[in-house]
Amino acid sequence: MTNGSVLRVAAENETEDQEQEQRERQEQRAVNALLAGAGEAGRRAAGWVRELAARQSQAGHRAVLERAADAVEQAAGREVVPGGDGQLDEELAYDLGAGVVTGSVLADGLPELSAGERIALVALCAPAAAMPGTVLNAPERELPALAATMDAAVEAGRDAVQVP
Repeated sequence: MTNGSVLRVAAENETEDQEQEQRERQEQRAVNALLAGAGEAGRRAAGWVRELAARQSQAGHRAVLERAADAVEQAAGREVVPGGDGQLDEELAYDLGAGVVTGSVLADGLPELSAGERIALVALCAPAAAMPGTVLNAPERELPALAATMDAAVEAGRDAVQVP
């Protein structure tokens, strides 16, 4: 191999390395955008759940809904870890369970929620709980769908007739 050939091969390798680095940066930006979108959806949904919590006259029900709001925000945000195990923490899973609509066992009766709000609450907790698991499958397909489902649930909940 001549000096010119060696330089040409080195230049080609350097170009390939630069192109690979550029592809990796683009992929990372795409992943970051997906994660940001999921996090934003979680924050919007958590905000609505906190509004529901603020309406509660009983502290026990308020606390259950506030924990659910925190769990939604966390599950849709920092729990979605690319390269992670995709598992939702047991405590978060509990706080996102359908039992959130029945509130605290220490309070009297049920939380002050309309049937539509209860349905919407369950409909947003389920996709939030599923978000960490997307890292094991196809986050580019699943995260936007789950975020859109959460947004639709919040919209439906806001449109539901509120309990006086």
